[in-house]
Amino acid sequence: MEGERTNAELKDYVERWGMLFEFLGGTRMMGKILGWLLVCDPPEQSASDIARAVGASAGTVSTTTRALLQAAMIERIGVPGKRSAYFRVRPGMWADLLKRRMEYGRTMGQLAEEGLGLISGSDDDAALRLREIGSYCRFVESELPVFVARWEKEWEKERNE
Repeated sequence: MEGERTNAELKDYVERWGMLFEFLGGTRMMGKILGWLLVCDPPEQSASDIARAVGASAGTVSTTTRALLQAAMIERIGVPGKRSAYFRVRPGMWADLLKRRMEYGRTMGQLAEEGLGLISGSDDDAALRLREIGSYCRFVESELPVFVARWEKEWEKERNE
């Protein structure tokens, strides 16, 4: 039937999320769990539901959901009438990820400035590298909030269509 997802298609989709996360420096399991939580029905899943869906042990799911919770990509919720905790993709996660990256960029810029103070212009190559980082961080810090605000406005419009 058109529009129905087959089990094989879902597994392939979840695996591709895992591969993407691995490529980006995360763990494959983080990507697989996020991928599953993006397409599962219902949207909230228990740890055992997730383990079955992604082919992982309970311990691996526990460790990985803890990492995804810490990254604020998913949230843990209670479901009325159920004893287990459930997990789902956290609404607003994508914009929040960018906002958090802005904080990292601010810290990186501060470290670049500190590094410039440490070398006191004694190494032109090092100073150039540190100035480049500082320039990049200042640029991103000025541009990214505008980008995020535009996206949030666009998403609000799309969500309400």
